[in-house]
Amino acid sequence: MLKLNLNKTAILSLALAVNAFGAAPQERRAERVRWTMGTLCEIDAPGAPDAAVTAAFAEIERWDRILSLYKEESEASALNRAAGAGPFAASADFYAAVAEALALAEATGGAFDPTILPVLRGGPGKLSLVGWRKVKLDAKARTIELPAGMGLDFGGVGKGRALDRAAAVLKEAGVARARFNFGGQILALGAWPVILPGRAEPLMIADASVSSSGDSERPGHIKSPLDGLPVRRSGSATAVMPSAAAADAWSTALFILGKTPPAFSGRSFFDPGIPAVPNIGGRS
Repeated sequence: MLKLNLNKTAILSLALAVNAFGAAPQERRAERVRWTMGTLCEIDAPGAPDAAVTAAFAEIERWDRILSLYKEESEASALNRAAGAGPFAASADFYAAVAEALALAEATGGAFDPTILPVLRGGPGKLSLVGWRKVKLDAKARTIELPAGMGLDFGGVGKGRALDRAAAVLKEAGVARARFNFGGQILALGAWPVILPGRAEPLMIADASVSSSGDSERPGHIKSPLDGLPVRRSGSATAVMPSAAAADAWSTALFILGKTPPAFSGRSFFDPGIPAVPNIGGRS
């Protein structure tokens, strides 16, 4: 299983009144919970066909089989084993996932970086093997090339990508309103209220994802790709963005940076315990 929840705190919860925000009492609901990607995933989809919800879970599990480093047969594991051996021929889905992860690394200025794996496994002494710019993509040949010793970890983006693709499955089935709660990361189709860390009042989100990162569940587990060291800080950082993959990656980056950089285009929220440096993005 792909334990993508390890750098995310499961601290988002629903704050909803069913009569106000949910389905009417007589409306059939498809609401299910499964253990997948190393955490619980709940899909609440008022009035959705059961088959659509089942297909959405199947899509998440398909991405687990592609991205899991806990599965030797996954494409991600195969790529990492091929580091230093030249171009790796990737499937269309896997190539797109790697390209998205690298684009998010560029957008965050490297505060999120999927090439962090050598540091996660070997400590800060492996920092020289980290750097998203070192990965070579060939879109025409659909190949990925990693230098020897490097490796990709999807722990800060894979869960979000799986959510995005599962939501697309629901949309294709005609489902307009649903809520995913995936180990604390929320993805909403339509309008839903959520409670953010350190905030008493619910925040209404619509067609967006909410992801939080913090140090409380497993102290020191978030490593900075900027210096290779654990990020030790109280509180949490939350990103609200239309894409679950982007929210997933950016919440990690915001927690590592301790501030909102100008490049961030979503909504950011910091638990009161976090600001070691000022928020420079002008967002709440």
